[in-house]
Amino acid sequence: MQTEDPAVVLDKALKKKHKKNKLSGQGKYGENTPEFEKSYIFAQSWAKKYKSPDEIPDELVPDVYDFRNIKGYDYTGAVRDQLECGSCYTLSFIQTSDARLKLKYAHLKKEMPSASPQFTMMCNYMNEGCEGGWAIFNGYFTETGQLSTEECAPYKGRSKGD
Repeated sequence: MQTEDPAVVLDKALKKKHKKNKLSGQGKYGENTPEFEKSYIFAQSWAKKYKSPDEIPDELVPDVYDFRNIKGYDYTGAVRDQLECGSCYTLSFIQTSDARLKLKYAHLKKEMPSASPQFTMMCNYMNEGCEGGWAIFNGYFTETGQLSTEECAPYKGRSKGD
């Protein structure tokens, strides 16, 4: 059985479009419309009204709060394929960070660049790259260091070698 070249698999994965499903909001993130403005004002209202999640009265907490559909808009990024790399801890951290940054800066009405899991995986000395790690260490690393964009450090699906 012949296996496909990992570079070809990665190239195909990167060319796939983010497909919205029935749960995803159908509006385009960042569009300059009153509907998008209502979406991000609603999304940001919790942080403006309450200083801590503990302050939110239980009866106000919705049964469902899904970043894929906040008043018709999807605040998540594309689903990523980790390929042969054990980078789920970094991919999930980066995708959560991307969604949170989109929520925070939605008022700018611009498409947000995606953060680079490759940069975080390669530069965070507290984790083991494709051999695994802990998302909490990525949080510490980015809080005390920085994030880079996907454009600057594209995902390669490996952390050793070239």
